[in-house]
Amino acid sequence: MTDEEYRANLNGINIFFGAVLGFVLAGTETLETAGFTLVLVLCSAIVISILYISSSERRLVYFLYTAVGIACLPQVVTLIGPAGTTLPPKLIPTLAVWTAMTAFVEFAPRARPEDIATPRP
Repeated sequence: MTDEEYRANLNGINIFFGAVLGFVLAGTETLETAGFTLVLVLCSAIVISILYISSSERRLVYFLYTAVGIACLPQVVTLIGPAGTTLPPKLIPTLAVWTAMTAFVEFAPRARPEDIATPRP
């Protein structure tokens, strides 16, 4: 994969899953303000850590951190969220697939610049 293909993959994944996340979060507006705020804060922290997978020198650490964060999300909401705070049912799968696809692209082999042939006209 060339650098351009790598960037295109990540941009496509991030745009697509950003849109899907917006759809998945529909319905959280019925939560009380404190619960809604908690879901937004936790969700944004996971999204930021997904983006760090491809932006940090510590890609594996951020991948593991993100995977653990996603796995623990329901328990965290139960522990610290106000009564009645629930996560949308499709949130965990959405974040998990986004993380997995980002990791796949990030850890896939990439072409070195000197291995790339001169582009055809």
